[in-house]
Amino acid sequence: MGLKIAFMYLDISNLGDLVIYETARYIVEDILKKNNIENYEIIPVDIGSYKYRSMNNYLRVKRRVLTSLLGHVEKNSFFSHCFPKASKEVMTKLWHLTPPYTNYMKYEKPKLEGVDIIVFGGGGLIKFHRQNFHYYIDDITNYAQKRNIPVLLNAQGIEGYDEKNLGCQLLKTALNRNCVKYISTRDDLPMLCNCYITNPQIVVKNVCDPAFWVSETYQIPKSNIESKKVGINVIRPKIFGEYMYKVSNESLGRIYYELIQKLYDSGYLVELFSNGVEKDSEFLDWLLKRYPDLYEDDRVTVAKPVSTKEFVQLLAGYERFMAVRLHAAIIGTVLGIPNVSLVWNRKQILFGEQTGLSQNFITKEKFNVEKIFRCLCEAKPYKMNETYKSSVYQNLEEQLIKWVKV
Repeated sequence: MGLKIAFMYLDISNLGDLVIYETARYIVEDILKKNNIENYEIIPVDIGSYKYRSMNNYLRVKRRVLTSLLGHVEKNSFFSHCFPKASKEVMTKLWHLTPPYTNYMKYEKPKLEGVDIIVFGGGGLIKFHRQNFHYYIDDITNYAQKRNIPVLLNAQGIEGYDEKNLGCQLLKTALNRNCVKYISTRDDLPMLCNCYITNPQIVVKNVCDPAFWVSETYQIPKSNIESKKVGINVIRPKIFGEYMYKVSNESLGRIYYELIQKLYDSGYLVELFSNGVEKDSEFLDWLLKRYPDLYEDDRVTVAKPVSTKEFVQLLAGYERFMAVRLHAAIIGTVLGIPNVSLVWNRKQILFGEQTGLSQNFITKEKFNVEKIFRCLCEAKPYKMNETYKSSVYQNLEEQLIKWVKV
């Protein structure tokens, strides 16, 4: 019947997450081709809960209420310490009532039937404070454990650890099941090794993000253009407070506005763009309403890409750009487009450290338009570290071929 690979991915509006899926899939298919494995099927399994977003208002309210209760149970250290079994049962039952779980059970989990191996392609999935990935990982590894299916987690982002958080400890249990054979991380190897992994049989590696293979995946070469066009990545201000520090609509909007003015005065054409996230696009629209002269006087253009290739091509066309979403920065870096980032998440800082580009990641204390402008204008193209780039391919190849041939 041939090899069946279940490929975990996120079908969400953030094009950066879809780039992770497509570049990771390119790597897996190239590995199979290189090793003369032709009879295979890759089965995408969505753990991004995209389908439930079209649900009616009642289910939306139900999801918000249940998610709030879940968060309370997970973080209630007294309850979880005194009644650990009861806490886990309550947490699991609440999760099973949510629309995302219902969607997963109806549309996605049945795809696991009869697969030979399960691969998580990449992304910031090892986290517990948002998006409920820990429940999916727990369910999937529990399923795999009972059926002796090997699980490989590739190029994962590690976003925090909390000994007292029940959700975090559920995730830790899920990651240490014997079915899990390999976990690589794109960022925080010490946290993965020292906090999460206790099973000595699991192979743990530090690798680059799969998006380092963006040129091969989309057949887009490194850029050498001189367009004088600068891109400005727009993100919703609320996300800063969800991860690191609060930033208001007005303060972030003012930074965007003044930066655009300086770029325009310096002879640049400016284009605002988003990664496709709805809330980011809403803030972009707010920005243009708040500062209508951006259209009238500064001749700013707007780009809202709707596909991954369109997104990658957009970034490849800039002389330089300011990123805020991590995968805008990664794609631009790989394509040789100078870029800087406003930091809202530690994963951006870690990417800067691993690529030697820390100076291009600007934290809140440096949210000064003059500093951002100077940093953007002085940014240089990244010189690719081929050893680092090959890490995600070679390590996944070693494990994939090992377990598909067992």
